[in-house]
Amino acid sequence: MNKAFFLDRDGIIVKMVYDAESGSPHPPLKPSQMEFVPGIFELLKTAKKLGYLNIIISNQPDIGLGRISKNDFDKISEKIRSSLSDKKLTLDAEYYCFHHPFAKLRKYREKCSCRKPLPGLISQAAKDFAVDLKRSWMLGDGVKDVIAGHKAGCKTILLANLQETEYLRIVEEKLKNIKPDYLVKNLEEAITLILKSG
Repeated sequence: MNKAFFLDRDGIIVKMVYDAESGSPHPPLKPSQMEFVPGIFELLKTAKKLGYLNIIISNQPDIGLGRISKNDFDKISEKIRSSLSDKKLTLDAEYYCFHHPFAKLRKYREKCSCRKPLPGLISQAAKDFAVDLKRSWMLGDGVKDVIAGHKAGCKTILLANLQETEYLRIVEEKLKNIKPDYLVKNLEEAITLILKSG
């Protein structure tokens, strides 16, 4: 069976965009806002060398919520793929949940089984690619990533993008008995981690 390195997209592969008006970060909503997270190219390369499939597992509710058009979402996705291709890197697959229980667009207004923290997308990817989940990882920057990875049976890595003490407090409150297997401050630490684990 295969092993996979599952990655969230926003905050792991591409940077979140800081909104000065609201004072909060959000995913890129147009191609010009897209920047890669430092270390992501080396991480993808390392995972591939170790025999992992690199697979995106991501909630993308902004189309349904009316914040971004499907056309702009597709352009961002294509820009990610083409930029990685320029570095001789590829993603083995991309799995997105476009649903949201309060979506403005009716076709996306659904309480689904694929929206993290539920493990539906990971389970589907495991079925499609014959993945041994016990030998696989889920890397994300949010508690939903950790919960989904844990429920699927993966090892989990949480990238703490906020100040660590505050992030650990949030983790303690929201995850209850589910804890990330590893907490890292940047992708370089994640690379070191998977190199040690093999």
